[in-house]
Amino acid sequence: MNSKSMQILKLIFSVLLFNNKRSYQLVSLSLKQQLISYLDQQLLQMESDALAEQFYYTAGVVEFRPDAIGMTDALSDHLQAYKELIGSVEAEDVDIIVFPEGTLSKDFELTYVPSKKDNVIPCSLPEEENIYADYLVELSCAAQRFKKYLVINLTEKEICWINANDPRPCSRNGLNIFNTNVVFDRDGRIISRYRKTHVYVENKNTTYDQEYGIFETDFGVRFGHFICFDILFYTPAQELVERFGITDIIFTSKFYSELPFLTAAQLQMGWSWGNNVNFLAAGASYPVNGSTGSGIYAGENGILVSVMVTGDVGERKLYKAKVPKKNLNISPSNLASPAMIANNLPKYLRLLKDPEIENFNSILLNLQQRTDVEGETLCHGNLCCQFNISTSAMNSSTPNYYYRLGVFEGKRTYEKKEWNNIKICSLYACVTESVSSCGELSMPNNLNSSVIFRSISIKGLFKKSKHLLIMPNSLESNLLPVPATKVNWSKSLQGNSYEVSHQLTSETDNLLTFGIYANYYEGNAAERLRLSYFRKLYLLIMLTQKIFFY
Repeated sequence: MNSKSMQILKLIFSVLLFNNKRSYQLVSLSLKQQLISYLDQQLLQMESDALAEQFYYTAGVVEFRPDAIGMTDALSDHLQAYKELIGSVEAEDVDIIVFPEGTLSKDFELTYVPSKKDNVIPCSLPEEENIYADYLVELSCAAQRFKKYLVINLTEKEICWINANDPRPCSRNGLNIFNTNVVFDRDGRIISRYRKTHVYVENKNTTYDQEYGIFETDFGVRFGHFICFDILFYTPAQELVERFGITDIIFTSKFYSELPFLTAAQLQMGWSWGNNVNFLAAGASYPVNGSTGSGIYAGENGILVSVMVTGDVGERKLYKAKVPKKNLNISPSNLASPAMIANNLPKYLRLLKDPEIENFNSILLNLQQRTDVEGETLCHGNLCCQFNISTSAMNSSTPNYYYRLGVFEGKRTYEKKEWNNIKICSLYACVTESVSSCGELSMPNNLNSSVIFRSISIKGLFKKSKHLLIMPNSLESNLLPVPATKVNWSKSLQGNSYEVSHQLTSETDNLLTFGIYANYYEGNAAERLRLSYFRKLYLLIMLTQKIFFY
């Protein structure tokens, strides 16, 4: 009910009450005042809610534990859990709910997925016309029933020869198999479909022509979405921001965290901050296999909610937050206090390690004898960074971490020969004095930090590039980033380089990583463009052969 309706209700109440003398006499003055006061409060609440809807939307991300039970039983269990979360009391005020990658169906539980232009509501199709898997239909019905936008991830099948432009040979069964995000609107209609571009240790197809996941909502926000490993590359992730101007990103993932720079929540916040976009991340919750990490982030305003599950059992939980609409420039003071959830110390979470960590130019800090570091400059290749650090020692009877300052400029290779050029300036923790122990957690020994970091300042000049993301990078011992309220971050163009500064402004005693992380995409982007050119050339040759022979 809007404010005008409330005013009319008050007027009607007054007329009815005071035109009826008997009613007027029966109602005490105090009760009349209470009724008027109640109506005033309701009016103010309605006005407040209406104002909030103009400036915020409510988002939910699900940290979801997949079960390794029987083949079909797992799908049934997952689907039921999805529907319970969608219909839960916690989800009542949520506009959009995001589920993780790979937590609904198995690779053999395939379904066709219509494109946006097909304008399909699976829930509303007659049974004889419905070619879609039951679980897709049921989730369409859930979106329709509870009037919510839903983002899910599943394994999609498509007839191989449906794209006449694709010259690649078909598999024996005539199907392409994709890792796919699907978006439902409040009517259960499929309004967006995106197939993963950078498949990671998966036996899946990729599209011949690049696709992008973009959709509009009835609350005035335009979203882009991508899947897990895509986040490390220009196409499609960075391209959604730079080419399409997307300010709100959805990220479905089954992410395997890597120390010391690429753990899940650490990367999610850094990517959000570096691009100054809202970022909704839903992660699969299977810590013993190395997968966890969900959160909602508000760009340079930092964490709204973030979780890393570090015990031996994952969870199934909805995390929600009011997200400020980026086009309205809501100030940080108007944001709710962030909710950061993690166990005190990781116990069972399996973590990967940066394979390049031993190639950094680094120095070991002796913080027991030297509490301050002033103007320490380190270089690697063409990258130089300056470090200023102020610390104080802690009295601790437990073994302690060692710390190094490191700088790196070089190529970072991933699966299937995909790579980026990376530049890093950072402080990071090590288990021993050896560089080989950096980027590790010594969980059996329960190491702690032996120092309080009072302040840290890291500055560097990063060469300007067409396709580049520079982001703050930090990690505390609970495997969550340092809160935005404790840091200052700046990036300014100075000639042909960016002058970047990352500063810790509040004391912390549980630090694992603090630095600057720059991803230069141009090598990988150029490679993809080159492959696209040769694909088109190959297609032209094939068409020429057909014309010549037939």
